[in-house]
Amino acid sequence: MRQKLILFLGLVLVVLAIGGCVAVPPNASPVPPTKTPKPTFTPTPPVTPTPLPLATATKPLAPTAAPTDTPVPTPVPPTPTPAAPRLTANQNVNVRSGPGTNYTRIGALSVGQSFEIIGKNPAGDWYQFDFNGQNGWVRQDFVTVSGDSAAIKVAQNIPPPPTAAPPTATPLPTAPPPPPAPSYPYSLLKGVERCDPNVGNTYFNGFVRNRDNSPLNGVCVHIAFYGPRQTKCSGCGGVGDGVWGFSPFGGPAPRGVTVEIFVVSCDGVPEGGQDQRTGFGNLTPMSDKWVRTINDSEQCTGITFVKN
Repeated sequence: MRQKLILFLGLVLVVLAIGGCVAVPPNASPVPPTKTPKPTFTPTPPVTPTPLPLATATKPLAPTAAPTDTPVPTPVPPTPTPAAPRLTANQNVNVRSGPGTNYTRIGALSVGQSFEIIGKNPAGDWYQFDFNGQNGWVRQDFVTVSGDSAAIKVAQNIPPPPTAAPPTATPLPTAPPPPPAPSYPYSLLKGVERCDPNVGNTYFNGFVRNRDNSPLNGVCVHIAFYGPRQTKCSGCGGVGDGVWGFSPFGGPAPRGVTVEIFVVSCDGVPEGGQDQRTGFGNLTPMSDKWVRTINDSEQCTGITFVKN
């Protein structure tokens, strides 16, 4: 409407401009001008321009967040229960009925045996455990502890310490027992012989006597080294009453040879004796053996056997 009004007013102004510019014919009598009535204009009611609707800026919508998945809570793993404390023997060790070596020994643990600990003593140096159905105790120095050691509580059933047994009366001394009966018919007198170096020949001699120290003839004495060697009788061959002797090596003895001399039975033994050539009779010992290892050639004399 506003544009139409402007156009209309523009046309009016053009008409008025043309009318003022009309040419008068030459030499024409002037004609009184006819008063042209002024055009009347019917006032047109003012047109109130209707404001054009302007686009209203719309506040942009806030971007809608993309839907997200509802987070699922991660399950919290349960707190692990600490392992029960256990003891393992690191050596063979005694098991006691209470926390101390003054308690009764009720058994033993071998290396590697393991048991659950059920208590400790107030000092903490002995552990209590179920040992074959009874309360056993073992010292901490001899075991290794695993698991939750803080869970070990002081035992409530610690037995009282055993009372010391009253001292026993010292028994009166008794007479020494009689010496055992001799197991052989003849005994070796120990420590009466004498051995001296003798570079030229290794030999042995001695005596057979009665209990009253009188010489005893006809008793067979045997010498052995590397097996049986010779048997001779005391007093035989004119060597003197109760005397016997051997020179078995014919010179120095081999270094390190061990010699045994002892009494044997004379049954079947001729007066000249026996050796490896003649063979031997019964060589069962009838006395203790005199034994010596020869490292250097020597002579040993005074080896004595006594009839029991």
